[in-house]
Amino acid sequence: MIDLNNTDKIYFVGIGGIAMSAAAGIAKTYGFTVSGSDSKEVYDPAKRVLDREKIPYFPGYNESHIKESRADLFVLSAGEDLNNPEVKYIYEHKLPHCSFPKMLKVLAEDRLRVVVAGTHGKSTTAGLLGHLFKNLDDSSFMVGAVLQNYETNFYRGDGHYFVFEGDEYKSEFDDPAPKFSYYKPDILVLTNLEFDHPDVFADVESMEREFELLIADMPEDGLIIYNADDPRLPKLIHKTNITAVSFGMGEEADFKAEEVGFAEGYANFRVLNKHSKDILSQLGHTEDYQTQLPGKMNVYNALAAIALLRTLGFGRDQIALDLLSYKGVKRRFEVVGEKNGITIIDDYAHHPTAVRETLEAARLRYFPEDAEKDIITLAPGSSNPGKEPETRGKERQGRLWAVFEPHTFSRTKAVLPELAKSFGAADEVLISEIYPAREKSSEYTITSADVVSRFIGSNGASGLSAKASAGAGKLTNYKTQNIRLVHDKREALDILKKEAKPGDVIVVMAVGSFNRLAYELKEAL
Repeated sequence: MIDLNNTDKIYFVGIGGIAMSAAAGIAKTYGFTVSGSDSKEVYDPAKRVLDREKIPYFPGYNESHIKESRADLFVLSAGEDLNNPEVKYIYEHKLPHCSFPKMLKVLAEDRLRVVVAGTHGKSTTAGLLGHLFKNLDDSSFMVGAVLQNYETNFYRGDGHYFVFEGDEYKSEFDDPAPKFSYYKPDILVLTNLEFDHPDVFADVESMEREFELLIADMPEDGLIIYNADDPRLPKLIHKTNITAVSFGMGEEADFKAEEVGFAEGYANFRVLNKHSKDILSQLGHTEDYQTQLPGKMNVYNALAAIALLRTLGFGRDQIALDLLSYKGVKRRFEVVGEKNGITIIDDYAHHPTAVRETLEAARLRYFPEDAEKDIITLAPGSSNPGKEPETRGKERQGRLWAVFEPHTFSRTKAVLPELAKSFGAADEVLISEIYPAREKSSEYTITSADVVSRFIGSNGASGLSAKASAGAGKLTNYKTQNIRLVHDKREALDILKKEAKPGDVIVVMAVGSFNRLAYELKEAL
């Protein structure tokens, strides 16, 4: 157990991580003296958060920083291990240390902790719930991304709730327990469950066990909000007696989206609460909602928030108003701007499902006249009475570009077959070298050339057909798709500057060295 009562100074090793910067900011709001360190350069958006909060940090790691800090507690990033001289010093001298979720749980002990977990949609959904709870109850939030409404990734209020993005990745280098396990949620929101993090989990069943343990550790009077359309989550929920409420587009969902349409830059949908005691709901009356976030994926994210807040008793009108005002989080379909008629979007997608859904959302928003109907049709078994899904919008001439930086050798190798089928919505695809992050290339046998070869093999022998394989959205009849390998950011910039034309939309999906490409491209065009 962490004793924060006798703690004055807290030092964060790896403070430049987006979640670590939020944790540091929250600690400062509680009156602690906060400082930290990171690699030689800290990048936005974390840098902007730290600078705005006036939190000092050392560029680079050195054991002298630990001595100089005179900290009472050291919070360690999961990405740092004994190869880091600061971590090594902390361990050798048995200095008090923990992960940031352990610290945050203690700070939020007197709040109802709402944890958003799942393979995809965590940041967007946690940010949306943070935005809604802040406006409805002056509640707090911590998100692993910066909310565009507030230009920050955290907020501390006086309300009853504290919203956390719950990451399934390990807590520290020597603690394999997922970060989300330390928050001890009173309310758990589950967006979906797919295999990820092959460097930590052997298979999807290993991930399922961690989610099952998370649920088992909840209080008896807890609440679970889950995606009924996900093939794995309902099975987990059926193993618990904790109150559970579902959302989705299929017939089984308690909160069911109907008449989903996309028009003029908005997603519009109606929600039927099947178990409402309200007489109008019992007669089939639905509630109308609208979000400015694109794509079917964000209808699911909005549904999760609506299901939770309506279950807790918050009114529809205020929820609808705040949902419409939510701009999303940075690096999740963030429109960086338009230059010379070319739209540039920055995104964090690296899992095959996230890549596919991001590109389909771009196709729906900017080229609705091309979008195949099955991108926006509802889940199997769902109904859409009286109205077909809409994709109205001004006809746009141009191409959809996907610039993708594969993230880690282990993930790329594990999901390559699915990843190769995820780019069917794009006309032009640029694949960069694999970003290793914490991994060493010598330990793996996959290269970016292998990735491009697999992509070409999955999209036609010549690599010039945009017809996607089964399960990839069935996008057909698009313009010629060209898949190319780029060896560095400069090469990608040169191609885009030379070939992009007015009407084109460029989606940059990167986590590592390419993560500033969208902004650099805006300046270069």
